[in-house]
Amino acid sequence: MKKLFVIIGILAVIVAAAWLAGSRTQFDVPEGYELGADTPPDVVRSIYNPIFKDTVHFRRFSHETGGEYTLLEIDLAPGGGNAMHYHNRFTETFIPVQGELSVDLGGDSYRLVAGEQFTVEKGQVHRFYNPGEDWIRFQVRIEPGSAGFERSLYLLYGLTQDGYANEDGLLDEFAHTAIFLNLSDTRVPGVMQIMNPLFKRAARRAEASGLQDELLERYFFSNLEPQE
Repeated sequence: MKKLFVIIGILAVIVAAAWLAGSRTQFDVPEGYELGADTPPDVVRSIYNPIFKDTVHFRRFSHETGGEYTLLEIDLAPGGGNAMHYHNRFTETFIPVQGELSVDLGGDSYRLVAGEQFTVEKGQVHRFYNPGEDWIRFQVRIEPGSAGFERSLYLLYGLTQDGYANEDGLLDEFAHTAIFLNLSDTRVPGVMQIMNPLFKRAARRAEASGLQDELLERYFFSNLEPQE
């Protein structure tokens, strides 16, 4: 997910004046947000990003833990990782399984190995990445669980596989990015917070137009294990 949340600076300058007054508003996603439809029992539980060559394994969905947590296990390529961001509605605990995982929190960097873990609290700006030359595996425990976050990854990885992302892994369509950020409760930090209201409006439009439902049907609800 390297560079996933990098936004073109020129765009921010263009829209800043129009949206400065509302730049600190948040998406209207209620606490404990869950999408209405149930997760299919035979949904594919491992998804692959061909650009970053990382695989996410869903060890526990939110509905399987009564909403207590979501548990992911990630295989991450050398140099892979994401950009600085934050979440308002859940914590993330990083648990290395194999190899060394780096987590940046604010201005500090932490290197973790198997047997250690590190929790990022709500609202803390952070990123994770693989600092070494070998593949690593680690788990991420999200508390409370988030069906929206789970489904946002299916959407992101599906769009990427279908060629709707550039060579840096950024989604081509602004509306697609807005849907992903809204479902995953992901916020852009720092000076780029000016973009958050734009994503908020675009996400609302995508939901009202049916685009969000269309993408979730294609990349999540229809992404089922083949029947024997």
